[in-house]
Amino acid sequence: MTKLVLDITPTKRDPIVSLRVIAGSAIAPSCSTITVTYGNQTEVRRRQVESMTVIEFRTLSNKERMTIDFGGPLPSGTLVLPEQTTAISLPIPVLVDDATGALATHAHIWHRDYPPQRLSTLVSALFAHNTHLTHLEYTFAGLPELKTVPESLFFPLIYCVSFAGVFAQSGLEQVNRQLFAANLQAENFSNAFLRCKNLSTVPEELFSSNTQARNFNGAFAESGLTDIPGRLFANVRRRSTFIETFARTPARTVPAGLMHGIDPANIDGMFEPVRAADHDPIKIKAGPAFPQDFFDDTRNAVGVATCRQL
Repeated sequence: MTKLVLDITPTKRDPIVSLRVIAGSAIAPSCSTITVTYGNQTEVRRRQVESMTVIEFRTLSNKERMTIDFGGPLPSGTLVLPEQTTAISLPIPVLVDDATGALATHAHIWHRDYPPQRLSTLVSALFAHNTHLTHLEYTFAGLPELKTVPESLFFPLIYCVSFAGVFAQSGLEQVNRQLFAANLQAENFSNAFLRCKNLSTVPEELFSSNTQARNFNGAFAESGLTDIPGRLFANVRRRSTFIETFARTPARTVPAGLMHGIDPANIDGMFEPVRAADHDPIKIKAGPAFPQDFFDDTRNAVGVATCRQL
């Protein structure tokens, strides 16, 4: 599979469908030619090393597919997808480092600074050809229309160690309990759901398979989370760090048993509220209601749960 296949959904205000390829090293002479098909239109371009390559089509009246073919693997993080992109329809090609041609370790399907804002649908086998990936850092960040993802999305990624910021500032409204079930080596979930304003609940089993996980800093910070499952972290690694994990969320109650058996290393600002009350320097009055066992279970941890110590 050498083609990236997209669904393009046109709108009246977007008469031009534009694909851009960031300037840079061609991974190999055989992969320097880009063939792009949109509907029944095809453009073949030579990728430029010193300037951005721009390929434009007139918008079709109905949803159509676009295929992007480098003639081999897909250079990681080089594409600026059309803003009318609404779905990735088939598994992505093998991702490789643009400069070296070696298998990529980080899942950068598009350029991180230019996420496809209208992308809403991902095929469940998206990573079927990329089992080598070890880092999904900010892979789907900044996608406001991405409200759900398939439960098997990450199943092929058995070597992945980091999901840091993977869905940060996305439109996620729900996540499946099996989402990270196959990622037994995952260690880092920092900022994974940062500022996911539409995410109000998560399943208790979300991290149940991630026994090596040890970094949950900012994992749900500034999200819409109102309900925190009591056994959310029941199986994670002892001495994990939870700096600002639930900071500035609407959650008003900390469930009993949340930190039982974890002996966390750092809980600084874990439940920092949005605002402080008068005469409340460490924001205890403004913070959520804590059960006594939370303080018993975190007595060896650094920091104050309701106030980040800068």
